[in-house]
Amino acid sequence: MANQPGGWLSKLSNLIIPPSQTDTKTAPTVTNKRILDELIASFEDSIQRESVGTSMLFNAHFLIILHPDTYEDRQNAFPVVVNEAVQSFKAIIESYKSAYGRVSPVASSWFFKFGAGREFGEEEINPSDVKVIGALTGILPGNVQANAPAEKINVTRRVKQTNRYEKVDVDLNTFHHIDFREPGAFVVKFNFEKLLNSPGSAGSASIAGATNVATPGLPRSLDAGLAHISYYIAELNKEDTYPMRDREIVIARKDTDNQHFPNYLLLESAYVSNPHARIRYNESTQSFQIASFSRNETRVNERLVPRSEPANPTWFELPEKAQILLNSMVTLTFQSNT
Repeated sequence: MANQPGGWLSKLSNLIIPPSQTDTKTAPTVTNKRILDELIASFEDSIQRESVGTSMLFNAHFLIILHPDTYEDRQNAFPVVVNEAVQSFKAIIESYKSAYGRVSPVASSWFFKFGAGREFGEEEINPSDVKVIGALTGILPGNVQANAPAEKINVTRRVKQTNRYEKVDVDLNTFHHIDFREPGAFVVKFNFEKLLNSPGSAGSASIAGATNVATPGLPRSLDAGLAHISYYIAELNKEDTYPMRDREIVIARKDTDNQHFPNYLLLESAYVSNPHARIRYNESTQSFQIASFSRNETRVNERLVPRSEPANPTWFELPEKAQILLNSMVTLTFQSNT
């Protein structure tokens, strides 16, 4: 007689090998070490993926998405995890020093933001899941408004099917239901001058606000920055100045979600888009460039800058001295210090 489900053969099998060992697989527990390991894996993968020639590049901004129950359980340890991650990052950079001529980060600080969610990118987030999203600089959103236009950003994340970190396009709307709480955001400044010039030194870092970053090869004053930007907001009759200390900055409206990004020039104006534009220093040409993302006009010395998408910017040459006009209402005066 063929064995039926639950028949004597099944019972005999259960006596030899208990069902708990054959029918179930224990899901990995989310420990502080596991979160740390995921951050380290993402960071080290980004060095291999982003570095070019003699320049070492790596992700500086990370979103860590956990199941709400896991978030509540682990949140008190987030500062310690971040501190350990930074120490590990510096040790990894030290180990790669001989392979590259310079450390060339796009941002001036590491940025970590923890969030709670039950679904991301059409994948369910289980209590045993840790999802790390990495990017070179501060294009990652904190919370995206539900009615925001659908755009894509290029990030690295662990793809479930391959279990490897890969470069993928992520729709910004996939973040809007993730609860990114303010206590879960950390900015860690770095300084690579000691890292490169002092044997055995791993540089300095602390959980704090943005600071200057020193990397060799850039003809600039650390106090003045790469460039100096003065701006005038017509609607408020307000003017101020901004030292561009990062290789790349984002010009955006001053919103709560943008407060923690150290390389953002935030403008209090309803006429400024979010984001509106980016300015970068192109080391290969030793010149500055600007890209505009606004549906409203961006002009450089009265010339219209063509609009492009944040995930695929079209760069426009920015003279060493230039007037940048945003939506005919906000005037920026750009002056290179290089």
